[in-house]
Amino acid sequence: MAFAACFGGIIFNMLVGVGLGCLLQMTSGQLMVKLELDGLLVWILAGALGLSLVFSFITVPAQCFQLGRGYGVCLLLYYLAFLTVALLTEFKVIQ
Repeated sequence: MAFAACFGGIIFNMLVGVGLGCLLQMTSGQLMVKLELDGLLVWILAGALGLSLVFSFITVPAQCFQLGRGYGVCLLLYYLAFLTVALLTEFKVIQ
């Protein structure tokens, strides 16, 4: 059951998150959903994801796959920094 939840939860989250957003946009009168792929926010999202994956790819084997509190604190601080930059970019403070 836990193995199924690992995959099913992610798929359900994507389907409901994207599907609900598109449904709300379509019910507001816009029948075509447009995705903006050339903005600064897309580069920030991709860069943050890539940097996080590289950091984890290097750090986890270096600690022999036994992660401590420091790794979790680093990830939380990284997430807060990413969230701050993403929100400032979305609200046009950073351009």
